[in-house]
Amino acid sequence: MGTGNWLNSGRQGSARTAEAELPAKPSPDVVIEHLRKILDSAAFRGSKRSQAFLSYVVRSALEGRAATLKERTLAVEIFGRSEDADLAEDTIVRVGAREVRRRLAQYYASAESAGDTVHIDLPPGSYTPEFRNVAPREESPPACPTRATRLRSRPLVLGLAAALAVAGAWVVLIRGGALRQGDAFWEPFLASPEPVLLAVAHPLVYHPSARASRLNAERNPAARGLLQQPIQVPAELLDGSDLIPVVDQYVGYGDLVAAVQLASYFAPLGKPPRIRLASRLEFADLKESPVILIGAYTNRWTIELTKDLRFRFWRTPDGRAAIEDSQPPATAWALPANRQDGLTEEDYVLLTRLVNSTTGRPLVLVAGLKHFGTEAGAGFLVNPELRAQVLSRLPSDWSRRNLQVVLRARVYGNSPARPEVLRWHCW
Repeated sequence: MGTGNWLNSGRQGSARTAEAELPAKPSPDVVIEHLRKILDSAAFRGSKRSQAFLSYVVRSALEGRAATLKERTLAVEIFGRSEDADLAEDTIVRVGAREVRRRLAQYYASAESAGDTVHIDLPPGSYTPEFRNVAPREESPPACPTRATRLRSRPLVLGLAAALAVAGAWVVLIRGGALRQGDAFWEPFLASPEPVLLAVAHPLVYHPSARASRLNAERNPAARGLLQQPIQVPAELLDGSDLIPVVDQYVGYGDLVAAVQLASYFAPLGKPPRIRLASRLEFADLKESPVILIGAYTNRWTIELTKDLRFRFWRTPDGRAAIEDSQPPATAWALPANRQDGLTEEDYVLLTRLVNSTTGRPLVLVAGLKHFGTEAGAGFLVNPELRAQVLSRLPSDWSRRNLQVVLRARVYGNSPARPEVLRWHCW
């Protein structure tokens, strides 16, 4: 990396001359000492994952193991992935490297780096760090503007202030007041320097076997075309081997709509989220950023992280999906019936907001018993007027507490109606 990318252009020539007199590379002991300072800086101390990433690659390079710094090695050694992990789908190493580069840039732009004589780079497209000696950066006091300069700049400052005011008013109007009381609900997410992580449910889907598809084509001429057709084969001709489980390739429609609604809410506020299948996330991933869990029985982390809460997912003795109130008197809200076509006339939704969950980060759950409820619940969360139905009833310090809400939504065809609040719990 050229010094012109980060040195003040007015001092560029003299800085290059100074660096030319320095040794080409710092000693390993000096690099390790500099690494410790970086890891303890404001830019890094809030992210254990970035600390582990930078520490591993720096120490590996200093110990002569730079050739081993490949994506799969880092996935296994730093993030605990298996040797056969699909790294085309799981981008945790690439995301981690980008985050480390961002934090390094933040550190070297801060006052904490003043006086440093060593610089650590992680070049784009590489996981091998580079070390170099640099001249200590001098802090120059800003020049005091003359009265004429101040007068000339005043219209520009006023213009910028007016533009910012208009932009701020526009956001408030667009959000219908979301940036006032409503966003107190999302404040822990908006205040985090890390991007919000949307962990989407991963339903298990069964494909017909090649044999079942052949039998279907023999009996149903329409199945020989390009458009997918249902299997219409007598049951006695099929067995369990004709149902092939397919994992991590499908998302429920309501879950998809929920993810789009939430992403559309956060993006204009400068927090575009990352979207991942929950099945591809380890617990360590959940500890690195605020998380929104989407979906219930098909989301591994929803079931795990809510099992000890007051409201939790359950199944009735006859196998129907339900939300249970674990406090006496026992109450459960269950689907009316188990229909084979997957449809229902009503759905129930569990919303959960944990300010400091077991992950150590803020967590929100939106999950219906079916995907209809999940879609309705996400619409509730991004609509300040709907949220006010609950928030207006809560204690004044509710924003610092945990919250659970149970909703009911009527379903017409494949579309959920606006949900109604059944019960809430704030602690």
